[in-house]
Amino acid sequence: MYYYEVIPIGQMIFNGFTYKSDKKLEIGQRVIIDLRGKFLSGLIYKEAESTEFSKIKEIAFPLDNKSLLNENHIKLMEKVSSKFMAPIGEVARLLFPPLSSDIYKLRIIPKSSLAPIQKPIFYKQFLKSFDNASKANKQLREYLDSNLMEIELYRKEITNKIDKFVSLKMDLKETWKFNVSKSAREVINYLSINGETLESDLYSQGVVKKGSTVLNTLRKKGIIELSESTTAEEENTEVSLNDEQRQAVEAIQLNPDKPHLLYGVTGSGKTEVFFEVARPILESGGKVLLLVPEISLTSELMNRLKKRFANYNAAFYHSGLTSSERVQTWYKAVNGELDLVIGTRSAIFIPMQDLKMIIIDEEHDQSYYQIENVSYDAIDTACFRKDLEDIQLILSSATPRVVDLHKAKTGTFYLEKIKTRYFTEMPEVQIVDMKKDEKYNWIFSKKVVENIEISLKKNKKVIVFTPTRGYANYVICSDCGYIFKCDECDVSLTFHKKERKLRCHYCGKESELPNFCPKCGGFKLQTRGFGTERVMTELAKLFPSQPLVRVDRTVIKTFKDLRNTFNFMKEPGKKIVVGTKMITKGLDIQDLDLVVILDADRYINFPDYNAQESTASLLMQVAGRSGRKEKGKVIIQSFQPENDIYKSLIDHNFDLIAENDLEQRKVYGYPPFVTLFLILVNNPSVDKAKAKANEIVEELGKIENQDDFEILGPVVPIISKLRGNYRYQIIIKSKKKNHEFLYSALKTHFRDIKIYVNPPTTLV
Repeated sequence: MYYYEVIPIGQMIFNGFTYKSDKKLEIGQRVIIDLRGKFLSGLIYKEAESTEFSKIKEIAFPLDNKSLLNENHIKLMEKVSSKFMAPIGEVARLLFPPLSSDIYKLRIIPKSSLAPIQKPIFYKQFLKSFDNASKANKQLREYLDSNLMEIELYRKEITNKIDKFVSLKMDLKETWKFNVSKSAREVINYLSINGETLESDLYSQGVVKKGSTVLNTLRKKGIIELSESTTAEEENTEVSLNDEQRQAVEAIQLNPDKPHLLYGVTGSGKTEVFFEVARPILESGGKVLLLVPEISLTSELMNRLKKRFANYNAAFYHSGLTSSERVQTWYKAVNGELDLVIGTRSAIFIPMQDLKMIIIDEEHDQSYYQIENVSYDAIDTACFRKDLEDIQLILSSATPRVVDLHKAKTGTFYLEKIKTRYFTEMPEVQIVDMKKDEKYNWIFSKKVVENIEISLKKNKKVIVFTPTRGYANYVICSDCGYIFKCDECDVSLTFHKKERKLRCHYCGKESELPNFCPKCGGFKLQTRGFGTERVMTELAKLFPSQPLVRVDRTVIKTFKDLRNTFNFMKEPGKKIVVGTKMITKGLDIQDLDLVVILDADRYINFPDYNAQESTASLLMQVAGRSGRKEKGKVIIQSFQPENDIYKSLIDHNFDLIAENDLEQRKVYGYPPFVTLFLILVNNPSVDKAKAKANEIVEELGKIENQDDFEILGPVVPIISKLRGNYRYQIIIKSKKKNHEFLYSALKTHFRDIKIYVNPPTTLV
């Protein structure tokens, strides 16, 4: 008999449980266990040396024939759990694909005519037939003990369909001779813009529905070609690099021992640098993982990758895919069938076979830090993998995190800088002083309106960036001052005029705008502030015949919406694009002439330790969309034009902001000079939340030797109530290297709190 410590996957568990097996199993192998009457998937964590308990349960089934993890993946799980103070059971879940759609399922088989079921059903289906899982598992246990039923492991086979290349066989003008359906025309338009594409991409991006006959119809008409190999003439071609790019490539290849921070201005060709570095890795049989912050970036990168590495297998891994698609990608990556995986944050945990390089593009983006569920930093996790698995790591950005610039400065990272744009100059940046300069209306200055008109006359595109969506930031009663707020969250409701709805952008709750004030009964309701919808309305008045595009979470709800909008934006010709942060994510529009930034001061004044860095990064990324082919222009409207952030923007000098920010952080004690722990207490009762927060602070105060340890709070955060829970916040700043003492003190409170370690913002 063999004894193992098993971690229940996805459970808030800090230690494994001892189980036995009559078969030898491998560390990292998944199994099915019976835990408190529930059948759960577990991970063989380590061999148990002793058996102190008389009754030890047996492992029900092995899920995997062999371990899909190696020793380094187990160590990664331990390091992430320790660093981010996360239950190891929840961290274990991150290493595997979505459990709900895994290829392994438990199936209940009737063994007797007396059984309540006459044919096999899946375990989840059985659970749904009861009021709650506890009752279902208790009843199932009785059936199993009575030998009326048995449980077996069902494995769904993954079909390896050949992914064909799809390409247009004729010019776009010629296709109009054919009478084709709307969906067929979508395929034609997509191929004309993006060129040759894999069939799987057309499905994953919603261009074609699975099971549709559109592709076959177009093939029979001779409009498209389907082939098992690429027809592109320039696959695997060499790309001409400039001196700075070539130097960066050589430095990265010669020094694989530490992570490389590739710090290059927007449009400097950083992508070509890491493509060039990835080439010898792929040629020698190694695998590459490329992380991006947004789903919107995956398609563009995939198209570029196909042109450069047409003979290699590549796939997406992100939340825009169905669970089953993500499962298939995961197994292919783990089994070594994929050479390249492009994914968002969660892909950092895929235990890829023969992984030799991780590239993190736009590494400054805060979305690499997971706030919901188990919290972790994907960039720190990548650094752990680099050390554990001896792989190369490249972090790339035009505005790197100041903590990473500090690591480069102190020698933990190598630094490769690219100071010039590829093929063109940096855009001209102008600051409009909204206190002095002439205004066209209360949203736009006269200079902005004039410059938009000039760009449109040149048949060029304009981006207008505004921080928020909706029509107005809030609605107020001018009689009594009442502001409409969310019942579940302590935030004002945003007004969306088109639907006449008040919507909470935190919990999603919405309601109709009433005709009168619920407090005083007055009818003088006024909107304040502006978002994308209001900006669109005003621009439509100013430029009534010009095409307008809106890019925000209100109008773009699916991956297909995103793809359609981005494709429309890239079509040649004049357009005004109004958007929020979504338009900052590496969007490359060749004929973009002008970028306008409204309400730029909003982010600078956030009460957050990271406000200077994140604001400068955001504004520089927005500004960097301009003039990718020819020199462009950026106009920023501000009431604080003297701020250092705007000076650095004019000079395209992010170093200035980073240096000032690091000095301030050193003085006031913030990362990277301390480890910052943010503890958030949540409870539907405000009194219980306060009591729990005070209890935690009292316990933390008993910790010995607090010279390098500072406790702040508890305080009510800016958003005091969120999704029905009242919140209290505690901040700990620590210069200690080992935080086991803190983990021990907080362990008993984990079900009442959320811990964030070095979060990119304290406004969670």
